[in-house]
Amino acid sequence: MRVKFLAVIVSSATLLMAHPLGNFSANHYMKFEVRPSGIEMRYVMDLAEIPTFELLRDWGLDRNSLPGEMDRKAAIQARNWMSNLSIRVDGRHVQPILEGASVVIADGAGNLPIIRITAKMRLRETSGRLEYEDHNYEGRAGWKEIVVAARHARLTSSSQSDQDRSSALTAYPPDPMTAPPQDLRAEFQWTVDAPVVADRRTDQSPAPQPSTSVIRAIPQPRSKAALPPSAATAKNAPAGAVIINDFLSRTLRRQDIPLQLILVALVVAFGLGAAHALTPGHGKTIVAAYLVGSRGTMKHAAFLGLMVTLTHTISVFALGLATLFLFRFVVPERITEILGVISGLSVAIIGGGMLWKRVRAQVNRHVHDHHQLHDHHHDHDHHHQHDHHHDHGHQHGPVGHTHMPESEITWGNLTTLAVSGGLVPCESALVLLLGAIALGRVGLGLLLLLSFSLGLAGVLMGIGVIVLSTKRVLPKRTQNGGAAWMRWTPIASAGVVVLLGVIMTGISLGWLPSGWLVG
Repeated sequence: MRVKFLAVIVSSATLLMAHPLGNFSANHYMKFEVRPSGIEMRYVMDLAEIPTFELLRDWGLDRNSLPGEMDRKAAIQARNWMSNLSIRVDGRHVQPILEGASVVIADGAGNLPIIRITAKMRLRETSGRLEYEDHNYEGRAGWKEIVVAARHARLTSSSQSDQDRSSALTAYPPDPMTAPPQDLRAEFQWTVDAPVVADRRTDQSPAPQPSTSVIRAIPQPRSKAALPPSAATAKNAPAGAVIINDFLSRTLRRQDIPLQLILVALVVAFGLGAAHALTPGHGKTIVAAYLVGSRGTMKHAAFLGLMVTLTHTISVFALGLATLFLFRFVVPERITEILGVISGLSVAIIGGGMLWKRVRAQVNRHVHDHHQLHDHHHDHDHHHQHDHHHDHGHQHGPVGHTHMPESEITWGNLTTLAVSGGLVPCESALVLLLGAIALGRVGLGLLLLLSFSLGLAGVLMGIGVIVLSTKRVLPKRTQNGGAAWMRWTPIASAGVVVLLGVIMTGISLGWLPSGWLVG
């Protein structure tokens, strides 16, 4: 068995290792090539930064380990992955023969490496019906591709074509909107018409004959919705992402970091956090919808920002510790999914409570207004001298009666909303922290993480301030019924909070595509 190690340093090769489905992604590729002597198989696993970090920790190695050790571990890993491949020919379980493995390591985001392992396997079966299923890294997002081709053989039916969309996970389509394949199962039937003998005079085999086959789709296991574009490449990286060889990565790699450079790095991290908050899925719409129709103050907006900062910092740090010390038992991506569900449900519950209270308040005010209108149409003088002790929400002021059903902000709801906004750790912050830990700069990594979280929270705080400032110039509803539509604004905003909470929950559970992510 031949095993070889390749260390890739040049940037052009690095770009070939781009992961379009995020820093957590595990990308699969299997190619079956049917030949008269059997089936040649090429199985590739292309791991992004987080699963690579976990794999190297499991091996007890790092990217600077001796090539011989890396070769040995890669061969063992290829056999482990082979054991999770279910292959049946005519209903009989078969085990492929491992002929060789190769490993390629390149630079990823945040000074973390990324790895691609290719295993070459072979089956001796020469005809029949093959059923294949891949059980490695189940539930993880990633590019999952299966190719079935024939050489000097004939496919009578196949669930996959011979089109190779990613060149064995070395050249993903550049368009980030391209839907990634999610194929982990395949079936095909094949026969060999006649054995083909090589021409010994030229040592060449005849050119492969084209084969026609019936492509028949088979159901695939349910997979998680695709994640946002990865931070691994600058070309397709979202705003605020930690990318390959960026300023923070270069700073962390320096032998000596002067105080002035540390301060600049903190400012850059703050800016990245703020830019990252402007991308979908960080609670901006939820914050705005919650504050609309509520009696919020600048103090509430500041509290919201500080709580988001604290929660986000703690969640990223806790997930980093789990990745470092519990990687054998805990899948970081699964933790993120669970936290996403908790966050979405919390938002939906808060919105549901707001919606119920505001609808009930609106109904009560409608009944009160109708009763008042009936009472004031008598011909005799009607003097009101009661003290308004009944609870109908009158507010007296220079603009008259205000019947907009505003609700008080509770510290419990505000805390829950802030925790929900910062509970789900973002990939970029985790990559930044793990990269700093890998370089032995834990303290600086924590400072950068805190600055990143402050930038994230600053945007949410700013959204709250803008909403509260805008409310002051909105028209008031007076006794003559002007701006009556304002009555329904708080109710609509509560409905938006409920809807966003439901969408967040659905995305975290994999029921909805990530394209539904807003705010």
